[in-house]
Amino acid sequence: MDKVLVIAVFSFFTICLADSDRTFPETFSFGAATAAFQIEGAWNENGKGENIWDHFVHTNQSRVIDGSNADIACNSYHKYAEDVALAAKMGLTHYRFSISWSRLLPNGFISPANIIAISYYQDLIRELEKYKIEPVVTIYHWDLPQMLQELGGWENAKIVDYFVDYADLVFASFPSVKHWVTFNEPKQVCRSGYGKGNMAPGIARSGIADYMCTYHVIKAHAAAYHKYQESYKSLGGKITMALDGIWSIPYWDNEEDQQASERKLNFEFGLYAHPIFFGDWPQVVKDRVNYRSKMENYPESRLPQFTVEEMEYINRTADYVAFNFYNTKLIKDIDEASFDTTSFDNDLRVKEDVDPRWTIAYDGNTIYPQGLRYYLKWIAENYNSPEIIITENGIADNDTSVEDNERISYLSGYLNAVLDSIYEDKVNVTGYTMWSLLDNFEWTSGYSMRFGFYSVDFKDDSRPRTAKKSVDYYSQIIKNRKIPE
Repeated sequence: MDKVLVIAVFSFFTICLADSDRTFPETFSFGAATAAFQIEGAWNENGKGENIWDHFVHTNQSRVIDGSNADIACNSYHKYAEDVALAAKMGLTHYRFSISWSRLLPNGFISPANIIAISYYQDLIRELEKYKIEPVVTIYHWDLPQMLQELGGWENAKIVDYFVDYADLVFASFPSVKHWVTFNEPKQVCRSGYGKGNMAPGIARSGIADYMCTYHVIKAHAAAYHKYQESYKSLGGKITMALDGIWSIPYWDNEEDQQASERKLNFEFGLYAHPIFFGDWPQVVKDRVNYRSKMENYPESRLPQFTVEEMEYINRTADYVAFNFYNTKLIKDIDEASFDTTSFDNDLRVKEDVDPRWTIAYDGNTIYPQGLRYYLKWIAENYNSPEIIITENGIADNDTSVEDNERISYLSGYLNAVLDSIYEDKVNVTGYTMWSLLDNFEWTSGYSMRFGFYSVDFKDDSRPRTAKKSVDYYSQIIKNRKIPE
């Protein structure tokens, strides 16, 4: 048998190819990210409607590991000015946040719009601009209005029109925003929400509903992109989707595992990137789903096919790559699964593993900074060297301590990997965004995982924030544009 691929392993405290003389370019932007459902709270205040995560959590508390909910969360709806001041104190040059669809449009439809909600986000953006912090705004971060889900959600073809109406309102209401993200991690929206069913709305029809969701998300993104170009191009904004992926390393140094690793990259990142950069699904994805569908006795592929007109419409509808990165895995090719079952995993046909020498974070993600570097290089090589902004990267812990030395080591390792990417690989990386500004409601993990630069006391009704040690460390990097030795 072929020998195991030798990997350069970086422990938790290792700095990757550190060079004290390397600095980040003057135009490089440093930020932190949040999402509306995870920090805002005020779940039913001032006219906000119910969204799928409100419904998912309220109808079954056991879906969240600690039985909690996001009804109050960080209370950022009422404390946004304080949060922006904290971001400014750190020296952030951009702040990524999302807009709640069900806050702006309580029923999901264009009428009636919630004027109070529009004013809230306008105030937030003005507060950021007061401190010269660039807003990077996500239009959809997983919180679909519940009423739209009752009409089929992302399986319903009409969702494309509903989303464009919503995006149009957002573009018109917040004209100063220059960096737009239509969808955050559509892979999670579709695969977890409509395939596995472990996240809202909890639909488990893998290999069918998740592909239909993906098809409609791509079309909705493209329609929003064209709406901006047609009506708001003079505002000078850029639009993309934030895509996530796991860096995939062949378990064995053989052709089968090399193909399996590449297949995984295409089934996860490529499934969303290929349509908006090239106008169609990756060929390997089409081939695999076609083959499995035929063998499972489906009359046609379970993967919806784009028409020629749709291909032209979705092609080149991304102005930059927004990339979320948390994890690296070893990938093995495996035998074909039985044709009696239909699933995304059967279409993909790989097995994940980890190198026992890697450090594993509290949330199960591996800590391997060079995985980020290799992924950035893969994106550059496969998508014509686009501008790339890292829109999420971070480490979880379960500790309320502000002495977050592990986060500091994580930052050092991953930011050195970014420098490697810029200087060694010549990848056009223009920004880095840490998840997250605040400890927050981490979906089905509730408050059991903490990613923030600032600790939040969720037992105190006033939700006080306390700076962690990593705040000063990140601030020094931003100020000096280099990583401390």
